[in-house]
Amino acid sequence: MAKGASRGGGGANNAKEMKMFLKNRMWKEHWQVLVGSVVVIIALFAWIFLQAANSKQVLHHIQLTNSNDVDRVFRSGEPWLVLCSNADAVLPEVFDKASKRVVGKINVGVLDCHDKLPSGKSVYNKFLLREDISPTVFTIANGEKPKQLFLNYLQKPKILATQALEQVKKTLHEVQNTKQLDDKCLGKKSSCVLVYRTGKKFNDYEKQWLQSIMENHRQTAFVWMDASILSLSVESLFKKAATQGQNRLVLFKKVKGNGNAAPSTVAKAYTSYFEQLPVESFIDEFGGVSTDESAFRPLTKSVTITRRPKPTPKPTAKPAQTKPSPANAQPTETRTPQEIAEIERQRRERMEEESKSHYPEYVDEDEIDTTTATEAGEDEDDSEVLDLDEL
Repeated sequence: MAKGASRGGGGANNAKEMKMFLKNRMWKEHWQVLVGSVVVIIALFAWIFLQAANSKQVLHHIQLTNSNDVDRVFRSGEPWLVLCSNADAVLPEVFDKASKRVVGKINVGVLDCHDKLPSGKSVYNKFLLREDISPTVFTIANGEKPKQLFLNYLQKPKILATQALEQVKKTLHEVQNTKQLDDKCLGKKSSCVLVYRTGKKFNDYEKQWLQSIMENHRQTAFVWMDASILSLSVESLFKKAATQGQNRLVLFKKVKGNGNAAPSTVAKAYTSYFEQLPVESFIDEFGGVSTDESAFRPLTKSVTITRRPKPTPKPTAKPAQTKPSPANAQPTETRTPQEIAEIERQRRERMEEESKSHYPEYVDEDEIDTTTATEAGEDEDDSEVLDLDEL
């Protein structure tokens, strides 16, 4: 009995202490702890609510009877990872886990690919998807056709997520000739931005903000060319010749012709700073569908790319042969008339001695025959000339 009474007394004491705590406003001394606890509780509930909200939006059930769904998946250019399956079917584990890895980067949806598109064809038939590959998963982005993921990417969630991100990545293509320009840029129905690179390679910062701009304009095609070795037929759009390191842009668009006329191409050049904000503002202003066409120049001829001629090397100048100046010449000695007469006398004596040795008074006939034969032999040897071209 005493034991039970002691328990009851302890509970009463705790209640009295709480009343005294509140009555005497002792809680004011611990208000920081109380406020912190309340903030933590509110943040916890908010996180739980957001997780629940996001979990509902992770997976989209795509209905081909809904025109908004058709436009968003197949026409908007947004990145999508789609599973061909019934809405009430159990998701494959590899797809379920992979979809959680790409949340916020790719839209994920489930579509019954046997349903008919507005053209009357099923998704399988329209885009030639292989139904025998299970699960049937494809990506679609950037205004391109769906790309199916095959079995080697369907084994592990990480591999599937990585390949899906790679397939929807927006790419800046290099063009080196007119055909590539037509295929990757001018032949597209959407707008196209040509980056006219005049200097060094794009640095890491430029690559980063160019990638960001491309992902914000997925319906627009982006290409680049090396203007140091290639020439564009519409370089007159720049008005002034581009200097080294001054990258420029050309925006191409298709405009409808009058009546049954085929669409024509118009172009506008960008020659300002090659930085993210001005470049993106230029594309936002002139890359849209409802843009004033008067700001563009109509192109009456096909746009071509040609290779610039190689600069001819300058001929190296031969060093000029300098004639010895009179200052370098040896000074002439001045002689007296007596010295000149003595030199002349010595010269005449030498000439007389040479004439006597060169013209002997008698000649041996045997020597004549021997000399003649020897000279004839020497002439024969000299006539045999070796032709170096025959070696």
